[in-house]
Amino acid sequence: MSKSYHVTRKELKGKTKAEIDEMFEDTDSVLHELADKSLAKEAVKKERKIAKEKRNQAIIKHKTAIAGKG
Repeated sequence: MSKSYHVTRKELKGKTKAEIDEMFEDTDSVLHELADKSLAKEAVKKERKIAKEKRNQAIIKHKTAIAGKG
């Protein structure tokens, strides 16, 4: 994640349902920052997984090419 998120779930600890509902209405609240952080983390994980699969496919392709020559 290139953007730093300095928000944790601990900041919601001890909040009442009414307070959390108020946070839901406020677009600059901690609740919305946590949602943005979660979406960013999912996107980064997905990108890393795709990159890893591409690397693994390249390795397999290289190994089969070497095995075919020998």
